[in-house]
Amino acid sequence: AAYLGFRFSQQVETTTTPPTAAPTTSPTMSPSPTGIVSKKDVVRVAIGIDLDTIDPHGQTTTVVYNVVRHVYETLLWYDENGNLIPWLAERWEVSPDGLVYTFYLRKGVKFHDGAEFDAYAVKANVDRWVNPEVRVPARSQLGPVKGAEVVDKYTVKIYLERPYAPFLRALASYLLIASPKVIEKFGANTITEAVGTGPYKFVSWEKGKKVVLEANPDYWGPKPYIKRIEWVIIPEASTRVAALLAGDVDFAYNLPPVDMERIRAAGFQIVTPVSNRIMFIAILPKGPLADVRVRQALNYAVDKKAIIDNILLGLGIETRAPLPPHFFGYAEMPLYNYDPNRARQLLAEAGYPQGFKVVLLHPTGRYLQDKQVAEAVQAYLSRVGIQVELKTMDWPSFVAEIRKPLNETTFDMVLLGWGPGVADAHFTLYGQFHSGQAPPRGLAAAHYSNPVVDELLDKAMSELDEAKRAELYKKAIEIIWRDAPWIFLYTQKWFYAARPDLKGFMVYVDGEQIFFHKAYFG
Repeated sequence: AAYLGFRFSQQVETTTTPPTAAPTTSPTMSPSPTGIVSKKDVVRVAIGIDLDTIDPHGQTTTVVYNVVRHVYETLLWYDENGNLIPWLAERWEVSPDGLVYTFYLRKGVKFHDGAEFDAYAVKANVDRWVNPEVRVPARSQLGPVKGAEVVDKYTVKIYLERPYAPFLRALASYLLIASPKVIEKFGANTITEAVGTGPYKFVSWEKGKKVVLEANPDYWGPKPYIKRIEWVIIPEASTRVAALLAGDVDFAYNLPPVDMERIRAAGFQIVTPVSNRIMFIAILPKGPLADVRVRQALNYAVDKKAIIDNILLGLGIETRAPLPPHFFGYAEMPLYNYDPNRARQLLAEAGYPQGFKVVLLHPTGRYLQDKQVAEAVQAYLSRVGIQVELKTMDWPSFVAEIRKPLNETTFDMVLLGWGPGVADAHFTLYGQFHSGQAPPRGLAAAHYSNPVVDELLDKAMSELDEAKRAELYKKAIEIIWRDAPWIFLYTQKWFYAARPDLKGFMVYVDGEQIFFHKAYFG
């Protein structure tokens, strides 16, 4: 999956539930605050992009997923702290070999079209997910799923071809459950009727303008306070700011950092959560850059904190591992502090006291302040004698360029972001540091190759014991950090804003999704 060009839905877990010790009770849903009545029945939410599809298995983009996730639900989900919890499944069991997952389903749940949620519905969704005739962009993210079997009306087994440790987290992130009536109607074709079990029903979609959801009066969980959500499509960020300040919308996604203080001064709530996206400069192992001392020197030469403070206006946190801090498997490493003298010393030890020339490929407008970040790195490296030529191109050409084999590359370093759909170390470390993922086979842009790291990542992918798995990732991270195949920059933050009286909305721990099923105006 190409996390560079778009991002799949992003659920995050900061604490873990061992797969072999699954919860045996219903989810602890936050109790309805007593006596709450929302002062307004409608919340208007400004988003920057239109929906591309409402097919539950056709999702590719986080914001779109966020909208439809109010309509569809998953077998498992995450609470506000990122803990994996039961949802449409009340509990589960995992076979000792890690190949069979048994789910015991919640009873009394209905789809919006009146169909009953049961094991047959789950099987229909799994069957559609694995059907090669159906377009499922995120299919590989759910892992090596073979299929499903109905045990009884409320018990279903899902079979894997091989052990896949991130399966439960991936299941909570990707497999949106649609009505079996809808699946039967559309078959392998794109589903254009959004019918789930969620707290909101899909009412209308005026392309390019807005999507309307209305509260589901028969929802199995606590009923929403807000009766109607209108997702207003406003592509220009400055126009979203204007709409918020004018009172035309109540909540706005992805706003320009330069407007933060103006919005704050106007009395609005400022929301700046940490994202799943780590930003870095991949260093290709060729020429002087093949020397680990040179790669370490590059890390000491760049003042990441200054970049965060002055270019991102605080919308980032310094990298202390090659993945965001809320991911399962994260292990904190000592910072590469800004130390140009140390950088010069390492360059001299490597035989480059006068520095050298490199080409840094970077995108423009793909990531937050990406061009400005590239220019800052260029300036910092020049101070230790490294001359950097900046090179950019349109996004499709850029992606094609970084997918070339090492011997065909026309650059030495590349500025990238990587935001996997599941906050599990596997999806960042395997995707970026396993030698089998180097271009053109994958998107591991640093072309990093370390057989010890490969072995650790392969073992971790199939290790079901969470403690053992975390230790494998810690060992891999220690080696990667020392080898410095990246200039480790920062984990990006998002910037949203809300009316001061909008309360109870849930900022998902991926930082990129907001949920309004418990929101109200107070």
